[in-house]
Amino acid sequence: MSQPTRQGNAHKIIQGMFLLASGRREGINNFAGTTDAFGAALAPQLAFVLINLFAVLASPGKITGLIQVLMFLCKILLPVVVSEFYARRWQRSNLWLRYITAATWSNWIAVFGVVIVIVAGHFLFPEFADNPYFTAAVMMMGIIGDVVLQWYIARVGLVISGFKAALLYGSVLVITGLMYVVAYILPPHYPSPDDLMKVFFHRAGAA
Repeated sequence: MSQPTRQGNAHKIIQGMFLLASGRREGINNFAGTTDAFGAALAPQLAFVLINLFAVLASPGKITGLIQVLMFLCKILLPVVVSEFYARRWQRSNLWLRYITAATWSNWIAVFGVVIVIVAGHFLFPEFADNPYFTAAVMMMGIIGDVVLQWYIARVGLVISGFKAALLYGSVLVITGLMYVVAYILPPHYPSPDDLMKVFFHRAGAA
């Protein structure tokens, strides 16, 4: 693929992400429904998982670190598995690749938004930004925004009702929660409450 073509694709992807984030359903058309397009969307997140894995292998406390990396990986792949199941069940398999590509790329919207707000807050309102409750509040708003955006993308990407979109993404959230409960119950009792807050930033390599 030539450099101009790659730049053009990147522009379409970014434009599609922001169109969807602003509630404009035509943004879904900026994403290709191919395995190559989906692989390109998944690659950055998997790269951060590998970086975390190498960091864990080079540090003490490998068991907890490896569990954390495994949980991050499951969190990345779970929406893929769950949405593909529902797409087949609802006879939307022909739309699934484009949907999951758009959903995967759009995961970054909330992450970048939270980072920008936190950084801007430290410059504009340092007295509030240094308060841990400020960071926690911004992160919580980012999580809520991400859930709403993923619900919307499922609705327009798979051409389903709002209820079905809520069922799809609700299933992802419930299974993710159960996964963390099981990991917490079993030794070595991961995650701690602090770890749960860090999970949101797993795409940025937080650990």
